[in-house]
Amino acid sequence: MLPRTWDHFFARFDSLREIQRLAAPVVLRGDNAMIIAPTASGKTEAIFAPLAERLMAEGWPGLSVLYISPTKALAEDIAQRLIGMVDGLGIRVAQRNGDTKTLDERDPQNILVTTPESLDSLMSWRPECLRGLRAMVLDELHMLDGNYRGDQLRILLRRLARATSASPAIYATTAIVSDPEGMAARYMTDGVLVRSGGGRGIEYRIVPTIEHAARHFREMGARKALLFCNTPQEAEELARSELKRYFPRSIVKVHHGKLDASMRSDAENALRNGKDVICACTSTLEVGVDIGDIDLVILVRRPRSVASLSQRIGRGNRREDRIKVIAVASTAGEALYYEKVFNAVSRSEYDTARYEFDRSVAVQQILSSLAGGRRCPDDNIFSMFDGLLPESDVQQILSHLAENGWIELDENDWVATDRVGELGPRVFSNIPGHDSIQVVDMATGSTVGRIGLPVDNIFILAGQAWLVRERDKGRVLVTAVDEGTEVANFSSYDRYGAFFDMLPYALRLRMRQGRESQEGDGPARERIEL
Repeated sequence: MLPRTWDHFFARFDSLREIQRLAAPVVLRGDNAMIIAPTASGKTEAIFAPLAERLMAEGWPGLSVLYISPTKALAEDIAQRLIGMVDGLGIRVAQRNGDTKTLDERDPQNILVTTPESLDSLMSWRPECLRGLRAMVLDELHMLDGNYRGDQLRILLRRLARATSASPAIYATTAIVSDPEGMAARYMTDGVLVRSGGGRGIEYRIVPTIEHAARHFREMGARKALLFCNTPQEAEELARSELKRYFPRSIVKVHHGKLDASMRSDAENALRNGKDVICACTSTLEVGVDIGDIDLVILVRRPRSVASLSQRIGRGNRREDRIKVIAVASTAGEALYYEKVFNAVSRSEYDTARYEFDRSVAVQQILSSLAGGRRCPDDNIFSMFDGLLPESDVQQILSHLAENGWIELDENDWVATDRVGELGPRVFSNIPGHDSIQVVDMATGSTVGRIGLPVDNIFILAGQAWLVRERDKGRVLVTAVDEGTEVANFSSYDRYGAFFDMLPYALRLRMRQGRESQEGDGPARERIEL
């Protein structure tokens, strides 16, 4: 079935994985599909080997395959892996994200690895690049589904369907989730579910403090560990304070999305090649990035979903049949939660929380679709949100944006005012935290990362204390110091999208009430079937 691509994708393996045997025929047929399998099961090869085969056999011209990643770190990793896989096949791979842009817009490469936000920008400024799409891969979809980024992606898929000459097939990958049919239906029509088993057992311990976790780490003879937090702030605080009490400072690393790509790469290389590494991280290391074998996963903060928890613990012990994990639970209730979840995950028996479409996405997508001087009639705007939002809500949002000077009617078309241009690239992203500033190390000239405003004179970033030497409008120049101080300020982007404050007051109030009602269902925000 794969005469052109077999050697490039599978020759180095003794045999195919189960998910590869099941998924390849489905992809070759061109069916939409949701590929469901545990971490490190070979999902990437299962999709891209048959896609590359079709691309070559059918002579797909130009940019024909779009890979959408939930994180920039995963995008960087998968792009390098794909380049290696298709080497010698005449297939070109490009990236387009906040860190890297290698797409040749005049002569687009065959495969583009990007993020939802960068795709949004490309659709606005270079839509002609996307007209020949034949397939889209939505990788690790559970990381996007159920939040404003997933909702943005759903609208982008609708906009893409109108813009492409063919009807691209959609292939989504995910860890084991409780309602794959429901997830698939949100992003594709007539999706085939392709599942494989192969899940590993869980060897877990629940402890009250990081000190206890460190003690167990040593007792187990572990050398490398990932310590998962939920925000950059938590990861930096963990590295700055507690970890350095129990481990040598030289082996403590930090990895999160507010760090520069080079800083993240340093942590990844240490995990991949070092012997002793303790890394405080966020969801940036939850998926895909090649970091070698990890002896132990420590859950410092409770993940936001069971699917996320399952993915995080799956990062450990890749070469073993059992995952070793420690959960830090400061209360009896949290300990009980972990006990139930670990048992539920081992049986794949859990339900996801209820979720309502994030109306802030409607604001962002209306402005994005009008950016660059484009015009859009009422019907096109209402069709974007058909089945997702009541027409009355969409009308309220349009009226509110017009009243506040963001958009206006020109005959029968909506157009953006000059005020939208003031947003710049922010119009394509609903992730809060744009009010931040670049941090540059004066000694090396390299960027360390970005932090929120205002900036303290001394702050912690990447586990290091920095002293501000110079400030200008877009950045601060710093030097490393040994003093202890506060962790840098990071904007939180958990709860609502960046455009939430631009909603009419009544819709903001309704969203808050709905979110509070959902979160009141229980501390886990999910129902565990026992």
